[in-house]
Amino acid sequence: MKDKFKELQEDVVAEQKLIEKTVQCLSVIKSQLPLPFAEDDLKTEPAIGTYLMNFYNGVENIIKRICKVYYETFPLGKDWHKELLDLSYQPPEGKFSVFSQEIVSRLYKYKNFRHRFVSGYGFQLKAEKMLELVDDVEILWDAIQKDLDSFLEKLS
Repeated sequence: MKDKFKELQEDVVAEQKLIEKTVQCLSVIKSQLPLPFAEDDLKTEPAIGTYLMNFYNGVENIIKRICKVYYETFPLGKDWHKELLDLSYQPPEGKFSVFSQEIVSRLYKYKNFRHRFVSGYGFQLKAEKMLELVDDVEILWDAIQKDLDSFLEKLS
């Protein structure tokens, strides 16, 4: 790896480890879920929501770091979260993409959830809706890791 991007690689790998732990936590929670959900359960839905938000934030942290160090650009304005995702598969000219458009399309659902989670209240979360995201998170994470590995390899 070029010395210029060595720290970037280290940052990405460190974030990947944190996301991996988050995905594992979601898997454990999912395996212990009582179905149907109890109306008076005030812990499960906020916990699932927190880990889903952590998952997306971790992926976004990776993209932010790549944008600043490798793309040397960062989106501004009210739609910067969407533009950040778009940059990850439509990079500046002469730069490598991080993710495929298919992965970014799947990440939009997590971005939208993150917005609802941050802007709302824990008791408003509905586990049934979040389970759709939880069910896809491990498969999506595997695909993300493959794309990240390929991206980092291209930088070397």
